[in-house]
Amino acid sequence: MRYTALTITALAGACALPPPPPPAAEFLVSAGDQTYWVRSDNSRVKVRGSPLILARSAGRYYEIFVSEIDRSFPRALLSGERVFRRELASGDSTIIYDDTTIVRMSEDYHRQHPSAPLLGPDDDPEDDVDVSAVGETYILNVLGPYVAIEHRLSVERPDDHDQDDTTRAVIDLRNGRPVALDRMLRDSTVREAVGEGGFVNRRWKHDGYDVISHYDSTQKANALSLRDRRGREWRLGYVASSSVQIFWLDKPRLDPQTRHALARAFNDATAYGERMQQVSHTKARTRASGRQT
Repeated sequence: MRYTALTITALAGACALPPPPPPAAEFLVSAGDQTYWVRSDNSRVKVRGSPLILARSAGRYYEIFVSEIDRSFPRALLSGERVFRRELASGDSTIIYDDTTIVRMSEDYHRQHPSAPLLGPDDDPEDDVDVSAVGETYILNVLGPYVAIEHRLSVERPDDHDQDDTTRAVIDLRNGRPVALDRMLRDSTVREAVGEGGFVNRRWKHDGYDVISHYDSTQKANALSLRDRRGREWRLGYVASSSVQIFWLDKPRLDPQTRHALARAFNDATAYGERMQQVSHTKARTRASGRQT
């Protein structure tokens, strides 16, 4: 992997001493829809970012992503989105949140119209449909083994019996089950990942160094720094997300298989070309017949 080196400068002067070397460090910063790989080798700090939504549980790393589920018919647009976890080491993907409303509506429509064919991935519904139901799922944040999501459902029918619902949930990626918010906040793995302190100032303790975060009201972002045991700091940069967590890669050190899987995931996510939660979101919304467009 290639890294972009952060430039560390000191005040210029005729007799200025060279800046002190940063402490040896290696960790991941997970911040919303971006993950940063930070490495320091006692000479400089290097940071690489990737549009990867990352989670960790029991020492295993997972990519969290959203993918479309299309259950449309010629006269029914039924499109939803599922949330998957993909274990980086094995590459295995598992659904942790399904758009059950869209699946149920598709099954009901098929029972009522048994001769209607299910459309293929390259087929579009007719211009005027009997029903249009679109479900959209957004990953709000990831804390430890928990994924907070928001699901929006919009249903349009020709009889004007439309429906718009928004729900939020916290999903345990280990089993795909919803959990209460207070249970998530009591989990020791969450407290370790999000560090100590509040929203304005936060600290993640390591054996040989700390990572600290200060909220910058001017930038409207969190300024992250690496701090050694003498209190000297090296600026890492700003992150806009308030859901910041740290994964240590040198405590314990990564095994070669996990390191290779993480590097591959960083490269693959970077190849997406843009920040995105969805790996598939292609269907345009079509209104039910009898409605003005």
